[in-house]
Amino acid sequence: MTLSVRRVGLVAKPGLTEAADLLGEVGRWLVARGIEPCYEVATAALANDPLPGRVCEPEHLGRDEQLIIVLGGDGTLLGTAGRLGTGGYDVPVVAVNFGSLGFLTEVRVTEVFEALEQVFSGTAHEERRMMLESVVRRQDGTTVRHISLNDVVITKGALSRMIDLVASVDGQLIARFKADGLIVASPTGSTAYNLSAGGPIVHPGVDALVLTPIAPHTLTNRPVVLPASAALEIVVSGEVARSSREETYVTFDGQIGDMLAPGDTVSIHRAPYQLRLLKPSSHGYFQVLRQKLRWAER
Repeated sequence: MTLSVRRVGLVAKPGLTEAADLLGEVGRWLVARGIEPCYEVATAALANDPLPGRVCEPEHLGRDEQLIIVLGGDGTLLGTAGRLGTGGYDVPVVAVNFGSLGFLTEVRVTEVFEALEQVFSGTAHEERRMMLESVVRRQDGTTVRHISLNDVVITKGALSRMIDLVASVDGQLIARFKADGLIVASPTGSTAYNLSAGGPIVHPGVDALVLTPIAPHTLTNRPVVLPASAALEIVVSGEVARSSREETYVTFDGQIGDMLAPGDTVSIHRAPYQLRLLKPSSHGYFQVLRQKLRWAER
């Protein structure tokens, strides 16, 4: 894939001061090639010296850029992906790992300029990752929409007992889950919380959703793999006690979330937007599984 790039957006993890020097180096590298860097506001504030280019508001990043460079960990990429999806910006992303695991942010700091050379020469590999669109409908009639890359998690509060959730797909009842919660994961998110809760690893090339109960009361409640075209609906049972000790929360990619009340509904389906993730051609999915998760090692 060959890109025609006039402007590149740069986003770093908040407070990531160790990225300050690299921000300037990447900016100057881009300017030398006739490309304008645009730094997200908080990212620009990390630098000690003036940066080349301009500063952009985070919600507008992707509107006028043809490429986004993310410096940080997987959480930084998840937040950026959510903003791009919400804005409907079809912009490829290069993710550089400053985190501890970096399962999604595969490019190492030492590989940044090699990866960018591959991007601009058209030899980088592009993966399109399915995202999830969620609509929370409350009893008072208000609705809230979210876009997430990894997962949507409905879970109990720290001091709550098990919660009661009713899950349906395309209008057909799946089950009533008495559990600590439910995870709805994309293939990308299958190696996140879903995996820790006993769900399957799903290759990102598979069009699917995964529904995984968290510590279910009934041991026969096992993870279910659904087609990506499925429309899921999860209702917080009205039988849940309204005590402050019976709290229920919904979170999106672990980035943002809110409390749910009995009768509230969370509808989840495949988002119209996909994350375009650019990776060095040498990085394969199973290689990353083996390196990052020690998958299938004895």
